[in-house]
Amino acid sequence: MNRTIAFTNRKGGCGKTTTTVNVAAALAHMGKTTLVVDLDPQAHATMSFGIEQGRIRYDVGSVARGQVEARDVLKDTYVPRLRVLPSSRRLSDFERRFGNSMEARFWLSERIRPILPDFDFVCFDTPPTTQLLTLSALVAAREAFIPMQAHFLAVEGMIEIVELVEQVRTHHNPRLEVCGIIPTFLEPESEHSRQLVRELSERLGEQVFLPPVHTNHALAEAPGFGRTIFQHELRGDAALDYYRVAQYILKHPPRGERSDGRVGTARGRFQRG
Repeated sequence: MNRTIAFTNRKGGCGKTTTTVNVAAALAHMGKTTLVVDLDPQAHATMSFGIEQGRIRYDVGSVARGQVEARDVLKDTYVPRLRVLPSSRRLSDFERRFGNSMEARFWLSERIRPILPDFDFVCFDTPPTTQLLTLSALVAAREAFIPMQAHFLAVEGMIEIVELVEQVRTHHNPRLEVCGIIPTFLEPESEHSRQLVRELSERLGEQVFLPPVHTNHALAEAPGFGRTIFQHELRGDAALDYYRVAQYILKHPPRGERSDGRVGTARGRFQRG
């Protein structure tokens, strides 16, 4: 059975795309067939695999609208077993046109369903919003992971995305589950960052937190070369960080369904205040 994962956070600059790209690459290197669905009009996940905007005739928005089959839009990458359903700047037009359409939230999940059996993992990279494109990913996914910068101001964005997940669970996708938080940009020498992670771990439970990703210049450099961290600096600390995150995800599938048929919720752990 494949796993569908949305990496999401309303706050920008949290390492969400970097996490999607490098976790997907790590899973592929571990032998898992993996698909990255790029739902951000900035197309940074697409470009991180060296796929140029000029080569994209159809994007994920074209698939959602039913203009073309998802299988015909997939792009191969230099990472074995990893493919991309690309984004482009045209995706912004899709969201503007259909942003108020309730039906449009389901188009993506419906149109990619035929290709899901081809992959062990499907990873959605979402934009830093709570609008149509993010909602589409949450409707299509079974698991949600939240990359969160290890900074006090990032906590509010984390709580907002958890609340959005709960809304999607209630109205559209009862199987959706927040499966963990991925601390990013962790500064080992920063007592503030370490203290924040400790406090959140105590409040939410240690099982909620995945292995952290530390601040590393190689992570900022790699997309400029169209590479994942494993192609850019395989033996570096950042590659090891993301390998550990992917290993954790691989070994911890979502919890089983409760006796009432619904997946357990994290709402109580993530309440404000």
